[in-house]
Amino acid sequence: MTGQALAALLAAAVLLGGCQPPPQSEERATGNSEKYARDRDLCQAQVDDYMRSRRRIDDASRDTFISGTERSGRDGLATQMANYGDSRNSDKFMASCMEARGWPQQQKAWWQKIGG
Repeated sequence: MTGQALAALLAAAVLLGGCQPPPQSEERATGNSEKYARDRDLCQAQVDDYMRSRRRIDDASRDTFISGTERSGRDGLATQMANYGDSRNSDKFMASCMEARGWPQQQKAWWQKIGG
């Protein structure tokens, strides 16, 4: 083998070695389920408290600028959008909290992050 072929083979091996998916948090959780459950409960409590206070603030500011049709309950779009945003934010905060406690989350490809 020539030096260039050997270098190319070595570079390909290094690149393929980096393509291994990271260990999943579920695999890690099965080995230490009590700690995972405890951390998940703590994170869920933190996220719930944060989302509750955030929703109170958002509702108060939205009520300040609400129109007459929305006051009579005919327009639920703002509420639906707020619920959707809260759901997405809650998931992000939960993942961030679990990562901070040492439980890496599965990374999605960019096309899976769109609209989901």
